[in-house]
Amino acid sequence: MKVVNIEISVLKRLVYSQLLLTALLLILSPAFLQAQSSDKKVPSKSKLLSTAKNALYDGDAFTATDNYRKYDDNYPGNVKVQKKLAYLYWQEKNYPEAQKYFSKTFRNDSKTNLIELFYSAKCLHIMGKYEDAKKEYERFASVARSDKSLREFTKLAKSLAEDMDRISVDSTDRNILVHHLDSSINSKHINTAPVPYENNTLIFGSLRENEINYYNTYGDTLPTRKFYVAREDSELEWSFVGEFDTIFNSSEYDVSNGAFSADRRRFFFTKCQKDDHGKRLCEIYMSKLADGVWQTPERLPDEVNVSGSTATMPTVGVSRQNTDVLYFVSDREGGRGGLDLWFSYYTSKDKGWKEAKNCGKVVNTAGDEITPFYDAITRTLYYSSDGMLGYGGFDVYKTVGEGKSFEAPQNLSRPINSNYDDLYYTIDESRRKGFLSSNRDGGYSLRSKNCCDDIYEFIYRDHIVVAVDGKVIGITDSAFFRTIEKEYEQTRTVDFKAIENSGKAEILHDYRVDLYMTGSDGKNYFLKTTTTGDSLYFFNLERDVDYYISVKDFNNREKILAFTTNGITHSDTLHLDPIIIGALPTRAFVVENIYYDFAKYNLRDESKIVIDTTIYKILNEYPKIIVEISSHTDSVGTDQSNMILSQNRAQSVVNYLIQKGISPERLVAKGYGETMPIAPNSNPDGSDNPEGRQKNRRTEFRIIGHIDDDAEILYEYE
Repeated sequence: MKVVNIEISVLKRLVYSQLLLTALLLILSPAFLQAQSSDKKVPSKSKLLSTAKNALYDGDAFTATDNYRKYDDNYPGNVKVQKKLAYLYWQEKNYPEAQKYFSKTFRNDSKTNLIELFYSAKCLHIMGKYEDAKKEYERFASVARSDKSLREFTKLAKSLAEDMDRISVDSTDRNILVHHLDSSINSKHINTAPVPYENNTLIFGSLRENEINYYNTYGDTLPTRKFYVAREDSELEWSFVGEFDTIFNSSEYDVSNGAFSADRRRFFFTKCQKDDHGKRLCEIYMSKLADGVWQTPERLPDEVNVSGSTATMPTVGVSRQNTDVLYFVSDREGGRGGLDLWFSYYTSKDKGWKEAKNCGKVVNTAGDEITPFYDAITRTLYYSSDGMLGYGGFDVYKTVGEGKSFEAPQNLSRPINSNYDDLYYTIDESRRKGFLSSNRDGGYSLRSKNCCDDIYEFIYRDHIVVAVDGKVIGITDSAFFRTIEKEYEQTRTVDFKAIENSGKAEILHDYRVDLYMTGSDGKNYFLKTTTTGDSLYFFNLERDVDYYISVKDFNNREKILAFTTNGITHSDTLHLDPIIIGALPTRAFVVENIYYDFAKYNLRDESKIVIDTTIYKILNEYPKIIVEISSHTDSVGTDQSNMILSQNRAQSVVNYLIQKGISPERLVAKGYGETMPIAPNSNPDGSDNPEGRQKNRRTEFRIIGHIDDDAEILYEYE
């Protein structure tokens, strides 16, 4: 939450330590070990306070809690101790005790401790005591209305109070089954960040301890959180395999929060450890897969990992240039709350990461936003937040968009969400099931009943698969194309079979096709690209979404075909009408009358005039096409000399066009020597064939591509 006073700052350090993978162990300092070895007499006030303070410094929240509680039980009435207990129990997710101490803290000083009333309401909210929570929220909104530093909390409290009646009604989606993975996967410690992997396996982060253990922070080797693998043996049946690749795990720092790139060749994850000042920080690392082996992880640059701040919980999307877009969590300056979602993207041009930007106020709140998962197939961001209307703790929300441009988030409702913290939502490639972490009732407990997150699998009982396919037809006769367009404008029908059989059209193979979706906000979002392959494009789809297909013609003019999956109730493949576009032939054109002196490659003046009225004119008329300029020779001379000569001649044409202002990226020079004759160089009797050799000495051009207009500023949305 937003830092509004010193105790909120203490809370943030504690919440961070939990969210950022601190091991919730009883880590004992030498002072506490000394206290344990003495008699059973209640320690003095100073002894209990110093032991608790030292334990907090060492990151041992449990020991601090126990000592402050012993102090309060034996020496009641210390307001500061009760306040610390409230936040420590909150960190431990012991909501009944936290609520009791938040309420005490507020009653002790209702003017200074206003925010504690909010957290008292939040605890009641999480425990499902909606009527009591509503009263506490309303009370907080009333008494805190004049405190400007609490303005965001006051607004949230009012909204939450109004929402209590709604969430008290059972709105569980009966089509979703949520299954708790057994104790072979879930230890009693926190189990986090499930990531579907290959061959029905799951990678997750865990500290494999099932009891509270005692460690001396100045002598013992402390356990660390590591990556582990589970295997699905049959539906809803999982078995523990062991550690994931040991190149990621370490005995010196905690690791977790794994995320794969779309092509599964890069693995992003988090390393967490204390800095020189004792502050626990996390940074994002990346490993590349080479020859089937994961390489040594490398820290992402300062554009992502900012010194003195945490960067954690990565997830990876895909840009239109097919490069990685990294979404992650950070507490760096410039955010709206404690932990916000940020993004950066990799540019092929610069071969580096762009400076991270905040995902904006639609996604981020005055609270915390954590554990993002970006579904590149639907351009949907799933994440958990405690700063919006919800069922209690952190709820999972989804929003469509990219970069800084997103729709209003939607709560995923029950049973994905519970009264407690629901985190790390992810779905697998089948789209039929997914995973999340939660401390909901029924989990394996290390201390209080909701202390620790377990991994859950969810399955859609009635899973529907929807797809779409279609053709792209290119018409090379411009007059015929205009006739077809006019016919369609008048009748909204086209005889596609007649077009295919006209001899003036062809089914385009390996032609680029883009899929977009239209969000509820009316904005269009690019989803993915494919090609027509041998004849058809094909996309997998989601239900209840408005889509359109986008295809660009030879001059980069867009043709779209809209369709929807709304109302589809069974698995199906939609077969769309062909998209008809104007097309330039892919065959090579011979440019007559481009001459060179014998065995030379310098352009003659009359050849330049020919180029000006042919190739140059076409390139100006169609400014998006990329062409290959090729040169060919007859068989006089050696193969090697002819290859060199033809390459130089093709390059001379390209150089001339560049001098005329044509961009070099639109031109490719290619010499073929005598390898591609279009006529015999000699007659059947072996005599010379001058006419054939003259035809073979030629310059050609053909269209080989188009300039891509999809600029990388796609992710620079303001």
